[in-house]
Amino acid sequence: MPKRIIVYICLYSVALFIAFSKLTYASNNQHENDSLSVELERRLKSIEPPQPITLLKSPEQQEKESHYPSKTFPISEVLSKGAKIPFNKIKNEPNYERPVYQEQWHSTYAGGRWSYIPSNIYYAQHRLYPIYDIGLSGLFNFENQIGISFPTFQNRTNLDLYMVIFQTNVISAYTKGNQVVIVGTPKRNGVEVITIKTKDIHPTELKKMLLIQLATNTYELDYSLIRYEPPDFWIKQIKHHEKLPWWFKQRIH
Repeated sequence: MPKRIIVYICLYSVALFIAFSKLTYASNNQHENDSLSVELERRLKSIEPPQPITLLKSPEQQEKESHYPSKTFPISEVLSKGAKIPFNKIKNEPNYERPVYQEQWHSTYAGGRWSYIPSNIYYAQHRLYPIYDIGLSGLFNFENQIGISFPTFQNRTNLDLYMVIFQTNVISAYTKGNQVVIVGTPKRNGVEVITIKTKDIHPTELKKMLLIQLATNTYELDYSLIRYEPPDFWIKQIKHHEKLPWWFKQRIH
């Protein structure tokens, strides 16, 4: 075979190899770009609403507000005519500073589970956050959303209502009807977590929310709504679980 032909064959082979390499590289790049686009789109959805809208309240807040107690009292009346109730302070960090941002709020953390901006703004607007220890998933989300963890007790016969309170030194607690008023002194920093036994709360409207208010000198600093759960909540849950068919218990475990 003439040398010229051999050279042509070699050059042609090299040209084919280069062309194939470029195609492969372009294909890989396109695949990487497509994957990146999908990931960025997912992250964007976890951060903001799909359309540019004004949100005054989240659907969850609207649902709670629809069950706002129909009869409420001025804070001064709750303090003067209501019942003073005991509370237990289970966490107290007087020098705690609320961060403007925490790592778990990033869109790459846990699939962006706590990165939704409207939710983070809502939590940043408040000092008072009531919650029960009756749902591990809800409590897990709550602690990551506000950035505070605390011990829970799951008392079977005497349910606790937990309250995370920022920038306030809690002094006392009162209740009347569907209201619970937490009295405290405002301060620049700090976080406290207190518990109140639900047996000490006697709502007059069981189908309405509890109105939890943080106050100083009879003035409201913040408020939150939460449903009332009876002190024997866990006993009822255990009895209900015992009545379930054995095959259903196997599935939920």
